[in-house]
Amino acid sequence: MKKHNKDVLKATLFALIAIFIMIGAAGLLFAEHKKKIQKEQQKKAAIEALERVPTVTPTPVITRAPAFMASDYMGTWYSKDGLVTLSIDDLTLKSVTFTFSQAGDNAGTEVSEASDTAKVAGNAAKLSFTDSWGNQVRGNMTFDRGKLYLRLNTASPAEGAGVTPKVDGVLTREKAASVTQAPSVTPADNTDKMDLSSRDYIFPDSNSRYLTDEEISAYSSDQLELAKNEIYARHGRQFVTDYIADYFNSKSWYKGTVEPETFDADTSVFNEYEVANIQKIADTEGKLRSEGK
Repeated sequence: MKKHNKDVLKATLFALIAIFIMIGAAGLLFAEHKKKIQKEQQKKAAIEALERVPTVTPTPVITRAPAFMASDYMGTWYSKDGLVTLSIDDLTLKSVTFTFSQAGDNAGTEVSEASDTAKVAGNAAKLSFTDSWGNQVRGNMTFDRGKLYLRLNTASPAEGAGVTPKVDGVLTREKAASVTQAPSVTPADNTDKMDLSSRDYIFPDSNSRYLTDEEISAYSSDQLELAKNEIYARHGRQFVTDYIADYFNSKSWYKGTVEPETFDADTSVFNEYEVANIQKIADTEGKLRSEGK
């Protein structure tokens, strides 16, 4: 009987152990399955989240076109009258290196020369240099759609300078042929006594051609002062000097409507012929006055 009970107890114990092992194994399998399911769910959630991320369109980069093409301006340029030569030796969007020359006449006996480097801002360069005569020259250079515009003035003329730079216009690639000379004017025997009162103009076409040294030399310094102011008078400038005012008031064509201060503040009314002729007449006038003529 005892042996039987002992066997039953042993069998029961084995059965319980087997049950515990089976429960443990089932628990492990369930935990592993649950873990696998969680991983699958996390993977699925990650994929869905990635699919919800919007596609990013790259922001276009704004690029500015250069203000000008430097290659369009390299080389040599000339003024329409053939007196000015400008060589662009080096040009970038930041600086320009150039060589400038301006002859006093077509013969080129006296020439102003200079080489300099200037800063470029946008499509223009502000110029300031001293030429071979010692003149202090100021102005600007503009690069505009293949055209080169040069404006220069002598801010401080050097004593005894044979040429004082003065340029205002668009330069060209082709050097102009020698300016056609106007018919020569035979100087009067006594220019101081030349009667100008009966003449409408001293130089009727000084606004449409370049005057020559020969015809200018036919007049005295006082007469050249009138000839110079004749160009101003055409544009309506008034005069405060009595004899100049009286002279032009006697001309039927003269209409003095612009105050001297207003007129002199903006001389852009002059064309290239007038600018050149004013300078040429003034140079000769000054030379004659220094000689007492």
